[in-house]
Amino acid sequence: MSVNLIVANDDSFFHEARSIKENNTEEAIMFKPEFKLTLLSAAISTFIPLNLADAATGCENSARLMMRSCVAEVREELTATLAACQSESNNAIRKACRSAAQEEVAEARDTCQEQRAARRDACDELNEDRYDDPLVDGSIKFVDPDDIGDTWPNNPYVILQAGHTHVLAAEDEIVVVYATEEIREIQGVPCRVVADVVVEEEYDDEEGEWDYTPIEVTDDWFAQDENSNVYYCGEVAQNFEDGVLRDLDGSFESGLDRAKGGLLTLAMPSPGDIHRQEYFLGEAEDIVQYLDLSASPSEEEGGENEAYPCQGNCLKTFDFAPLEPESTEYKYYLPGTGFVLAVSLEDGEVDEEGRESLVCAGPSLEVLFDDACGIEDPEELMEDLCEFHNEFCEDDEDGQ
Repeated sequence: MSVNLIVANDDSFFHEARSIKENNTEEAIMFKPEFKLTLLSAAISTFIPLNLADAATGCENSARLMMRSCVAEVREELTATLAACQSESNNAIRKACRSAAQEEVAEARDTCQEQRAARRDACDELNEDRYDDPLVDGSIKFVDPDDIGDTWPNNPYVILQAGHTHVLAAEDEIVVVYATEEIREIQGVPCRVVADVVVEEEYDDEEGEWDYTPIEVTDDWFAQDENSNVYYCGEVAQNFEDGVLRDLDGSFESGLDRAKGGLLTLAMPSPGDIHRQEYFLGEAEDIVQYLDLSASPSEEEGGENEAYPCQGNCLKTFDFAPLEPESTEYKYYLPGTGFVLAVSLEDGEVDEEGRESLVCAGPSLEVLFDDACGIEDPEELMEDLCEFHNEFCEDDEDGQ
C-alpha cells in the first residue's frame, strides 16, 4: 500500500479526496497549498503560514488562525481514521470505513467555516481588537464570597450566597445548582465554587425505584466585585454518557493555557450591552447580549414559566457561542430570584422542546424536598448527588 498526499489548487479550503493505492484502487487526499502535509516515517508535520493581514484586528486574526487550527485538526483526525481503516481485514468493511471518514470530513469542513464566520461576527458585535482578562484588571475590586448576602448584596440575577440552591427542569432532566461554602483563589481572585449537576430522572421497573443518572457534573467558579457584577473564573466539567465519564470538554481556568475569565452577568446592564463570559478558544467562548430589562417570554417561546412568571419584569438576554453557531438561547432572569427560563433556538428558530425552567429555589439543599421541585425521590437524589460530588454529602455527627 502507498499513500499519496496531493496539494490542490482549488479555491475551497481543502478537498477530502484520498489517495490510497490498494488492490489497484486509488483515492486522493487533497489539501489547499497552505495546508501542506508531509508524511515522514511515523510522523506527520504541518506547516501553516500565518499571512496575517496588517489591517485586521487581533480578534479577526484569532478567528482566521482558529479556522486553520480547525482544519489541521480535521486533517489529523482523517489521517488517524484512515490508518485505523487499514487495520480492517474485510475489504467491504475497509471501504465503508473510508467512506464514513469522507462524510465526516465534509461535515467537519463545514463546521470549521461556520465557526470562523461566527467568530468574525462576534468580533464585529463586540467591537473588539484584543481581549483582556478582567480577573487581572487591578481597577476591579473583588469581594470575599463569604461576605456576599451580608456586607455586599447579591447580584440581582446570580446569587452566590453560600447554601443557595435552585433546581431547573428540562424534559427528563433535573439540574441542581448549589452555591457551596468552598472558595478557590484564581488569578489572586477569591471565586465561589458552585456545583452544577445535571441528572436524568428515570424509574427502574425491575428495582421499583427512581434512578438518577449523571449527565454533567460541573464545578463553576464565580467571583463578585464591589458593584455586584459577577465574573466567570472557570469551570471543570465532567461529561457523562450512560453514566460513564467520557470527557472534560468545556473545562477551563483563567490563567492556565492562555484561558481568560469573563464577565458572567452585569448587576446593572443596559439593553444592547454585550460581552464575553469566558475565553478559551476551542473550548469555552460564550458571549451574552442584553436585550430587554422588562421582558416576558412570548407565546412563540412557550409563554411564561408558571412557577416564576416574569410579568414584564425580567431581564432578557441572547446567549451564543461561535463554537456552536447554530445553537443559541434566549434567557430570562427575574431580579432577586435569578435565572427562571431558557428558550433554545436552532438556526434562529424556537426549539419547542428546548425549554429549561426554574422550578424551585431556596437558601439550602433542603429545598430539594419541597413539593414544588417535583423531584420523585429527593432522598435517593441526595444520595446520588453525594456520589457524584462530595459537596452534596451531609456531615455526620463528628463533622466527617
